[in-house]
Amino acid sequence: MDHGLTRMRHGFLLHLLPNVAEGTKLLYKNPCLIRVNPWSILSILITCILNPIGAQNTFQLARPYLHYESVFFERSATLRMEFDQANTHIHYTTNGQTPGEKDPVYTSPIRLKKNTTLKARVFGTDFLPSEVIEITFFKQGLPIESISTTLPHDRYPGNGKNTLIDNQGGLVAHSSKTWMGFQTDTVMLMIDLAKPQKVKQVLLHVLQNQGAWIFPPQAIEVYADLPDSKEWTFLGQKSWITSEKEDKKQCLSLLLDLDKQVKTKQIILKIFPLSKLPAWHPGKGNPAWLFIDEVKLY
Repeated sequence: MDHGLTRMRHGFLLHLLPNVAEGTKLLYKNPCLIRVNPWSILSILITCILNPIGAQNTFQLARPYLHYESVFFERSATLRMEFDQANTHIHYTTNGQTPGEKDPVYTSPIRLKKNTTLKARVFGTDFLPSEVIEITFFKQGLPIESISTTLPHDRYPGNGKNTLIDNQGGLVAHSSKTWMGFQTDTVMLMIDLAKPQKVKQVLLHVLQNQGAWIFPPQAIEVYADLPDSKEWTFLGQKSWITSEKEDKKQCLSLLLDLDKQVKTKQIILKIFPLSKLPAWHPGKGNPAWLFIDEVKLY
C-alpha cells in the first residue's frame, strides 16, 4: 500500500474530519505517522490550506518495527527493522547513545554475538523524527541444568518447568507462553547449574504493563549453597521503587551484582512482588502481578 506523503496530505481532510471526537490525538490510516501537535483542529485546517507543505512539520514519525525470534541467544541473534514510509531512514546505535542522522543507517539484518543494547529511530524529510525504540539482547549465561519455581498462576503457566531457562522471550504481550505470571507475596526460584561455577551476577527479565497490573518486583534476595556452609549463604539483595506512572509496555532487565563472586552449583532467588499498587493506580492497594520470562547467571 502506498503511504506516500503527497497522498496523505491531499487526503488530509478525509482522514481528519471523521476523527474530530478524538480532539488533538488524531488517527490516520497511515501507521507510520502519529499526531503530536496540540493545536486545535481549526488551526490545523487553516495551516494546511495556507501552507500545506509546512504543515508536514507538525507530524512525528512512528517508531520502526523490530523483528526477532528472542532477545536471548546461545551463539548469535538476528534483528530486522522496517518502516513502511517513502523517503525515511532508520538510524541506530549500539553504544547507548540516542540515534542521530549521523549514526549508521539500517540497510540489512543485524547479527549480534554479545550482550547488546540497540536503539533505533526513524528520520524523514519535513517530519519530526520518531521516538527512540530500545531493545537489549542477552547471550547465554552459565549453563543451567534445571530450575524449580513457585507455582505460577493457572492462567499464566508459561511453557512448562523450563520456561525461565529456554532462551525464549522479550515479547511485551503478557499472553505469550514465554511468560510465567505470579500473584503471590513471594516467588522462589531454585537454580541448579550443570556443574559448580563461579557466579557474580544474576539477571531477571520481567515485564512491565501497569495497565494490566503487571509491575517489576519490589525486591530480590540471592542465596547460594556453598561447600563450607551447612546453611544457605546470603549473597546480596536489590530493591526497586515504583512510584511513577508509565503507560508504555516494556521488558525490564533486572541485573543484580552479588556481594562477592562465589563458586556454587545451586542458587536460590527469593523474589518479592509489589505488595500494593501505587495510590495513583486504579487498582491501588491490591497486589501486583509479577511476570518473568528468563533467568540468567553470569
